[in-house]
Order: sequence, then structure tokens, then C-alpha cells
Amino acid sequence: MSKTALITLIAILLYTGGFFGGAKPQPSGARVPSRQETAAETYGVIRANTVAVHEAPKSREVIAHLVRGDRVAILGEADGWYRVRLANGQIGYVNTFAVASSSPSSVRRTAGKFQVIGYYLTDSRLPSLPSLQQNLDVITTVIPWMWQVSPSGLAETDFNSREVAQALQLAGQHGIKSQALIHNVGATQAGAVNFSGSLIHQVLADPATRARTVEAIYRALVNWGLSGVHIDFEMVQPSDRQNLTQFVKELYERLHPAGFEVTIAVPAKTQESYVNSFSGAYDYAALARYVDAMMIMTYDEHWRGGPPGPVASIGWVERVIRYALSAGVPASKIILGVPAYGYDWPQSGRGRAVTYSQAIETASRHGVRVQWDDTAKVPYYRYGAGREVWFEDRSSLSHKLELVKKYGLAGISIWRLGQEDPGIWTVIREQLR
Repeated sequence: MSKTALITLIAILLYTGGFFGGAKPQPSGARVPSRQETAAETYGVIRANTVAVHEAPKSREVIAHLVRGDRVAILGEADGWYRVRLANGQIGYVNTFAVASSSPSSVRRTAGKFQVIGYYLTDSRLPSLPSLQQNLDVITTVIPWMWQVSPSGLAETDFNSREVAQALQLAGQHGIKSQALIHNVGATQAGAVNFSGSLIHQVLADPATRARTVEAIYRALVNWGLSGVHIDFEMVQPSDRQNLTQFVKELYERLHPAGFEVTIAVPAKTQESYVNSFSGAYDYAALARYVDAMMIMTYDEHWRGGPPGPVASIGWVERVIRYALSAGVPASKIILGVPAYGYDWPQSGRGRAVTYSQAIETASRHGVRVQWDDTAKVPYYRYGAGREVWFEDRSSLSHKLELVKKYGLAGISIWRLGQEDPGIWTVIREQLR
């Protein structure tokens, strides 16, 4: 059986019937919560200023701290303690007096005119599912990482089908839209696995291959009952600039009449450069004509392969927004891509990516104080033998949300669910109503 046929068969088995129009057969052996079970699960909102999460009831071992407005899933109750699941998937215990509980059905959606989009990865170490489960009232679209393009159409699945089934069914039950992320991650010429310019060139440069890929994406969306597609082609070479625009145009003209949304992730830039190997292929104005939304990836201002610094300083983010608007992208189509991670750089050499929790834990373990860069509006600290950490938290996000409102943008996309400061959700609820 061909890879394409296998994918189609799996999709049909998992999803025949549509997410938004009736029950679906479940994958063999999967245990996806029923509609009744999902509605019965209880959630809690922290109502005290600061609450310690203990490893066990009455234990002195504290595994995390929560603040007013943070949300947790309540898994059980005994002797004045709730057993809870945090947004990052950790399990712990909190005093019941510090938590106000409610079921998801009683939680009013707070998302208003702004979109709140969460990228979703199936990752057992840093799961995205808990973040989705605990923020169903504010997330408007979930974008699971799904298929790689290939010259023959779409490559075999590189995600956990059962978990994605559960996440998308949960999203559909709560009126949250879903878009399949299509990417070009593959083996590079150097043998590493990364976004591949040569792979995407094979797809974009040949009209027949473009048409085959567009049709494969259409069939996948139909079979999986998704709301649309999200194109995340990175490291596209400047020589493929027109080919990329033509592909998106052909995709839009095939999908939009059928009722599917088309969105695209594009690298951040503050000026045009047709020869820039990272951003030269992305014609903002031309692409904007053929998408419902453009997620501008305003992160990696400083990346793991460069010197330490803010992942997304407020000044740089604003310059990116202003350039996009001046280039002809309507504010109503701009989604501000916001990072939920940071980097830990050694004194020399490549940095490593860290989540919010990892950044905080490292600072605590080394007994250093997290500092605030008031120009960049982001937290950072230094520790050990010249190591430097810059990351994102609820405070840095708050400043970025002010830019969303200032320029009338469509909303935000978070890379990615499961890495974030749990406190960002309170900020989003308060600022993006």
C-alpha cells in the first residue's frame, strides 16, 4: 500500500463523519473521552494570590507555585486537598480553599474579537494536551503538527494519530476550529533533520507536483474533518519566491470554495530583501491575498546559533508589525506569533531551547534571581560559568498583547502549547476580550 493510500485509510478509520457534525468511530484501541466524560471533568481557578503545589498532601516538597487566575484540572479530592494537573502536565496537590472549581460547561468563552491560536505537538515529554484541556474557553483554533510534504503528495504521518484524535475531538466539542499543519521538515543535504529547502523546492518548482500536493491536502482535510490547513514551509530559497506564492494561490483556489481556511506561517522581517536566505522567499503582500490569516513568527530574534539576547524584544516585534502593515498585509489578517520558550546559551557555542518551567527551575536550582530587561520587556538571568538565559513569561506576553490591540491585529498564535508560563492564560483572558 502506498504512503498516501495508507494515510487516507487511517484518516477514514479515525474520522469518517466529521468533527462538527456527529459522532466518529474511534481508532482501534484508543481511549478518547466521550462527550459526557469531557463535560464531567472538573477544572479549578486559583483564587489566592500565591499557592504552593505540593508533591503529596501535607508534603513539604513544593513542585510549583501558582498565582491568582491560573487554571488546573481537578483529578480528585481528599482531606482538604485537591489532586490537580497543571498546564504543563505535572500532577500535584493544593489546598481546596485556594481553588474555585467549575465544569467546562459552566465556563463562558472569554475570547471575543481576537483569535487565540495554539500550535499542538504530540510530545510525551512536553505534552500539549493539558494546555488545550485547561483553556478551552479562550483558544479559538488548534493547529496540530501533522504532515510533511513530499514530491508524491503528503508523506506518512509523523505524529501520534490517537492523541491528535483525542485533541481534535475535544476541540470540536467546544467549538474550537482545527487546522492541519503541513511542513517541509526532512533530511537536509548535511544529513540533519530540519526544515529542508531542497525538499520544498521539489514540491514548489514543478506545476504537476504542486497540483498533486494541493489535491492531497484537500483529501486529507476532508477525511479528517478539519477546518482548514496551515502552511509552515521554512527555509524556502529566494529563487522559489514566485513558486511559493503560486502554490499558496493554487491551494487557496482549491480549498476556499470548499469551505476550508488557508493560513500560513511566515518569518519575521523588518525590511524587504529578495536575496535573504531566511526570509527572501516570502512576498508578504502577494501571500496575503491568498490566505485567511498570516502568522508572522515574531520569535528567534536571537536564536540558539547566535549570541544571547531576547527571543522577541518588544521593539523588534513592533518593527516587524509596522513593516508587515507597510508591505500591504491587512491588520485583519495578521496573527502575531508569540513564543512560549527561551534559550539557555553557554559562554560560547550553541544555546539550547528551554520551556518557561525549565528556565524557572534552573534559576531556582542555581540560586539566581530572574531579572527584567525594561527595554526589551522580557525576563533573563545569568548563572554558572557564563551561561545566559532569556525567555518569555506572562509579563512579556502582556506587552505584546498591547501591540495586538494598538495595531488592530487579528490575534495571536502561541508556539507552542505545553511550553508556556501557565500565567499567560490569565493575561490573555484579561487583555483579549
